[in-house]
Amino acid sequence: MRDAPPLARDTAGVLLQFSAYDYALAGALTGEKSRVVTSDRWAAVARGLLPKIGDITSASLSATANAAGPVRNAVVSLADSLTDLAKDAGAYADGGEPGVFAKTIGDVAMSWDRVRALATQLPADAELEKTAARGTSFTVSTKSDPAFALQAGPYATAADADTAAKRIGAVISVTRTPPFVVRVATYASKAQADAAAAALRPKGIDVTAVVEEKTYTFARGGAVPDTELWREPTRVIDGPGGARRVALSPDGKWIAMGADDGFVAIFSASNGALFALPKLTAGVSALLFSADSAWLFAGGASATTLFVPQGSSPLGPAQVARFPSAISQAVYMNVPTARAFIAISKSASGASGGGGGLIGARAPDGAALGDPFPLTTPGTGGFLAVDDRGELFIATTSGGGTDVEVLRLGVERSTRDVVRVPGAALAFALDVKGDRAAVVTDQGTFRFAPHAADPKATLQKAGAAVRDVSFGVDGTLYQLDKDRVSAIGPDGASRWQARLTDGRKLVVGTRTIIWDGTDTVYAIAADGTVDALGVDGTVQDVTTSSDGKRVAVVLDGRRALIFELQ
Repeated sequence: MRDAPPLARDTAGVLLQFSAYDYALAGALTGEKSRVVTSDRWAAVARGLLPKIGDITSASLSATANAAGPVRNAVVSLADSLTDLAKDAGAYADGGEPGVFAKTIGDVAMSWDRVRALATQLPADAELEKTAARGTSFTVSTKSDPAFALQAGPYATAADADTAAKRIGAVISVTRTPPFVVRVATYASKAQADAAAAALRPKGIDVTAVVEEKTYTFARGGAVPDTELWREPTRVIDGPGGARRVALSPDGKWIAMGADDGFVAIFSASNGALFALPKLTAGVSALLFSADSAWLFAGGASATTLFVPQGSSPLGPAQVARFPSAISQAVYMNVPTARAFIAISKSASGASGGGGGLIGARAPDGAALGDPFPLTTPGTGGFLAVDDRGELFIATTSGGGTDVEVLRLGVERSTRDVVRVPGAALAFALDVKGDRAAVVTDQGTFRFAPHAADPKATLQKAGAAVRDVSFGVDGTLYQLDKDRVSAIGPDGASRWQARLTDGRKLVVGTRTIIWDGTDTVYAIAADGTVDALGVDGTVQDVTTSSDGKRVAVVLDGRRALIFELQ
């Protein structure tokens, strides 16, 4: 049977995913915090795998229709176990019953056994053997114990069931569809359940039932499926309420979250422990670590620098940096001659015309930088970018155009003109070396070479206006718009495009990270392959570490999810 080897490899690929996600869900069900997924996320992944199982079983049926012998029998046996897996995985995805999850775990184990049985009938296949060894190296075990559930009802209406539940007191649940039943509690023995039922009679609860069922516990062991679970968070951290900003330290040791009420939380990245919770005088709109991870810049309409991880500040109340409105962007300059946090804000009104915007700069320890700071900007503020030459680029709008200026920190005392671009600035990006720049205005997306002999001569319109732009380390320009994200090579050729629903933020790491809509974050590979990260709530912020290998996402104003990109 020529089709048997590819069927075995395809099956192993599906089982590898089930094994990894079973491992993650088992961890969540036992209260672990690392390499876990919710049952909803497991269900989403499983539903994505079910069509693949359908394709494999259909192909198996076709391949074995006119065949005979041990290979044919092994393929049929494997298809049977996959059919059971599809049925039970679909049932758990829909209902979430622990007993059905236990059956799914058993189906996966049986399917692995049958993949190996089929492999013994086929020519040696190193790829298949490697996948099977990997998939069976992380394990999940189940244990069931008898339990007796006490139920009251059924009642004629949901209102009657709710009334009974109030008379009972603490209950597990009340069904919202007929039959309307109050699930009161579970007990280890029937005698205990009967005694509890008798105790309810004085409360007027006469119609009760004791239902025998099972409770399930899960345990995981063996290897950790880091590679297979890269789309899932390595750690989930509960932060302060109202959290809207997140930052990752370059050394990988710390995670910071900033909240609307001014709280800044500093956590250990290794175990999620809270190290500091200082409170600032304004909501946090900017959060950024220094390159050596020793300092954290945090603030909004006022800002300070904090020791990491102590969370204390060397600055008194009179020394904090003050801005006319909440900081719209902050960057860190990291060259031997100039290490500084630089931030920009709009004027108090944010209106165009006149001045009132501000650019402020502080040394890592919070000391204010002298001339030319603070710099005044138009009321609409602007955008900042830094390169590895110690240059700060500033893009601001006035008189119907966008001016890009440059300042070499620690050397120059005034900015120099670079180029003027038609239209009002919407976004600005610079590659790390400062050789390529892109400005988005309401009149289009423009590119230029900042260090050319005459940057103005290099200015060219690259396309329509988009929402955001960013450069990769190889000079690729990424453009984010409402309905798509695209990658344009240094030669101007399109590399890939991906469709979006409502593109909101673009961050470039080892993969291109896209915040799409309210609850989706994509990680896009260099070849344009799109993977959805395992987020399960409303997204407030997305960022990457300075090396681009880690991603942090703030969800629901209270949780930070940390991902390790592959």
